[in-house]
Amino acid sequence: LKGRVGRSSRLAHAYFTYKAERVMSANAAARLKAIMEFTELGSGYKLAMRDLEIRGAGNVLGAEQHGHMDKVGYELYAKLLKEELTGESYEPVELDIHANAYISEKYIESSAGRLDTYKQIAEISTVADYKRVYTSLTDTYGTLPRAVENLMVIAVLKSYASKFHVKKITLDKGVGALEFSSLEVLGDARIRAAMDKYGETTRWNMSQAPVLEFFKGRDAAELMAEMTKFLKFALTFQSL
Repeated sequence: LKGRVGRSSRLAHAYFTYKAERVMSANAAARLKAIMEFTELGSGYKLAMRDLEIRGAGNVLGAEQHGHMDKVGYELYAKLLKEELTGESYEPVELDIHANAYISEKYIESSAGRLDTYKQIAEISTVADYKRVYTSLTDTYGTLPRAVENLMVIAVLKSYASKFHVKKITLDKGVGALEFSSLEVLGDARIRAAMDKYGETTRWNMSQAPVLEFFKGRDAAELMAEMTKFLKFALTFQSL
């Protein structure tokens, strides 16, 4: 296994050995093949994704991890994808969303198919993107389970929220909340216009930080939809 190191033309070498009398497992052989295949600089991410395909996604991208959208599962995966696709790092919006949001093996059987779908969802940034991916998945795999729809809505919601420097999105016990990073949001004409439109279902909570609460919706999906509509309206608002 060879790869360039630093800016010089020197090569680094890694040697992997195993006992000839021992039978290598299929997974071990697949891993060695992947290591030999991905030798160029910047291949670490690709190697990690191949390893994930070999061993299975498990709880990193599964129901147990995604049940409450903990920051270590899909959040980290989406961050890595963002950096890989654009070359830019970003500070993700913190999520505390109590809603099922994951892709089950019943919906997409193969690990490679699920990983590709997570990749598509991680790239969603607008409602138009949502509709495009929704149509693609429906055509390929059939009707979307609620958990997959939730995952896609969260992607749009996060994208819109980041444009207003939202620090944290919370959803629990029939209330959704957007926590902003500074008081400057109170002077944002776009947010004020959205408040005028959706004032009956929103309210400010200033007890610790500027937090905009949403309380219209029977379940998590409806609340997330309302929050997304609010931010989408604010983004498209133009003052006279």
